[in-house]
Amino acid sequence: MRFATVFLLAVSMLAAGCGGSQDNSMVPHPVTGKVVYDGKPVAGVKVTLIPVDAPMVPNIPQNPHAVTKADGTFSITTFQESDGAAEGGYQVVLAWPPDPAEKDAKSAKVDSSDEAQDADRLLGWYDPLHSPTRFRVKAGQNEIPTFNIPKITQPPPPAQGVPGRN
Repeated sequence: MRFATVFLLAVSMLAAGCGGSQDNSMVPHPVTGKVVYDGKPVAGVKVTLIPVDAPMVPNIPQNPHAVTKADGTFSITTFQESDGAAEGGYQVVLAWPPDPAEKDAKSAKVDSSDEAQDADRLLGWYDPLHSPTRFRVKAGQNEIPTFNIPKITQPPPPAQGVPGRN
């Protein structure tokens, strides 16, 4: 009986100690933004924040990310839906996959060489090799400036490496 009491007391103290202190570098702060393509808000654009000098996987479960709604707006998620991102610098990467309905209609006509290009309607202009957009998350509410993307008709020139990293 005495052993059980001591054991429960020790477990309680460990649990209290584990939850009492939190690493503030991992606290997410709200991050929102908007994507406009050819003058219109767009839905379905995947927005990913690639850490430059911010916490990275495995310290966070995944890179902060979001998908734009019908009005083009997004709220970044790291740990829980729309909780934001930890303080630090990020490269902002965008990918706009084809609309599944359009993809099905085209699939009969498209050969496999065109499929890779159709994987991103932004044609790679905002992938990790080409996106020049950087954003610093600070404590409190953060808003990434609106992405006003002109109509894209051709892919970017080949990249020599990741911007700012080589």
